[in-house]
Amino acid sequence: MPATPGLIIDGGAVEDQRADSDVTTVSYLSLPHKPQLFLLMLIRMTESLTSSSIQSYLYFQLQHFDPSASPATISAQAGIIIGAKTAAHVCTGLIWGRLADWEYCGRKTVIVFGLLASSISILGYGFSRTFAMALTWQLLDGVLNSTVSMARCVIAELNPQKRHRARALTLLPLCTNAGSLIGPLIGGFLVFPGRENGNSGFLSKFPYAAPNIVIAAFYAILAVATIVVVEETLPRTKYSHLGILRRAWTKLDRPRVSDRTSHDEVVDESTSLLSNQEVQIPADSQSIASPQGSELTRLKFSQIWTFNVVATMAAYFLIHGHTGSFPSLWAIFLSTPAPSTKQQSLSFRFYGGLGMSPRGVGTVMSMQGAIGVITQVVLYPSLNDWLGTLRLFRTGLLVFPFTYFIAPFPALVSYYATNRSSNPSPYAITEPCVWISVALVLLLYVCGRTGVAPATTLLINDSTPHPSARATIHTTGTIVSSLSRSIFPPTALGMFAYGLRIGFVELGFWFLAGVATLACLASMWVVEGDNGNQA
Repeated sequence: MPATPGLIIDGGAVEDQRADSDVTTVSYLSLPHKPQLFLLMLIRMTESLTSSSIQSYLYFQLQHFDPSASPATISAQAGIIIGAKTAAHVCTGLIWGRLADWEYCGRKTVIVFGLLASSISILGYGFSRTFAMALTWQLLDGVLNSTVSMARCVIAELNPQKRHRARALTLLPLCTNAGSLIGPLIGGFLVFPGRENGNSGFLSKFPYAAPNIVIAAFYAILAVATIVVVEETLPRTKYSHLGILRRAWTKLDRPRVSDRTSHDEVVDESTSLLSNQEVQIPADSQSIASPQGSELTRLKFSQIWTFNVVATMAAYFLIHGHTGSFPSLWAIFLSTPAPSTKQQSLSFRFYGGLGMSPRGVGTVMSMQGAIGVITQVVLYPSLNDWLGTLRLFRTGLLVFPFTYFIAPFPALVSYYATNRSSNPSPYAITEPCVWISVALVLLLYVCGRTGVAPATTLLINDSTPHPSARATIHTTGTIVSSLSRSIFPPTALGMFAYGLRIGFVELGFWFLAGVATLACLASMWVVEGDNGNQA
């Protein structure tokens, strides 16, 4: 009987390579494990949705905590809030990665736990009434959540063939853009600042709770769905097909079970005798076998860090430093009050932002997500086929330095639009030229990210030196990302705050332009790996 695709023990890598050579194109509809893939995409989307939702109202939330705080102080506090979650994840991310690679835990357990932890944390954040409370909930979320790296890892393992894997992993940036489209609308339109809630009881006390209640409920639903839908992909996971209660009973019943030969043991013992044969795994056995076959050994921790892994992670550190910082800096820039006519007197000196409301910020941030979805679907496939993963990766990086250089100029456009208007308004953002300048910055940023984000995901996955280290590699990537987002956003926002004080707001954006230039240089040492197939 022919084996089910993706469930081949030993010789699987050979079959995968052969299948890759026979297939010229792969559509999204041809991807295997669609229900699981769809759920993992939702998990990834929710992470982006959460962060973009908070960004849309963060400035106003911090202002609500301390109405006397200056825009510069609020900008600095925003950097701390944004960096807190990622800094906490740096401390625990590798632990979650090793637990996900441990046969008694696995990927699914880590995902479910992370989703439930995020549900509680985001709910607590929404009901925070002080800066310290909000910071504590962000730290807790960072310590307990590792769902992004696990979703990426499971998707890679559900698609052992390279063409399938490449197509599936490119869906993750699409999910990020979808989250960036929906999140700001939730955050921008469900918050009720004091001047809009009529001082009614609940909304007056917790004006920023509503969007977080919605997102927390979504996390809880995803956790339940993961338990039901997602199958464990870690090879050798003990009792991965059993529920929690049945697993506990199995341990209690172990003396009686040991007298019998389990079906799982029969499959494992037969593996070494059938190295060139296809073996179909029954439904009640291990859910998803390794795409490279039965992994009898684990790579030593010290052997994981090859030159390409280190080079890829170093480049990723810089790349995520600026791409992860820009949305937060951009949202604060949009929220910062516009400068007075007296202040904004010299060209190329910026004293403020655009002074948008939470709904205005949400609309602009949602535009970013919408442009991202369109470019990801329309532009990326053609560019990837034309340039290839590595060339597209390096080309996309070249867009960012220029984008960050011109990012603060909408403030200058707003200033001149206000002065030239026959009926000057303190809200110059209503002028079409201001929206055109904002859209241009977003278009450049999203086009660069469209080329870089999917390629980065593929390069990190394919740098894996051995299948047994895949979860560790993906978790390391998330840790590097978290470390980067713990350093660069607070730094960029701190420089933005300093720029507000001295009348040089562009300082934060131009700092990111420098980081983006370094990322372009670091990408020269990155090469495409073989996803551990030569291990």
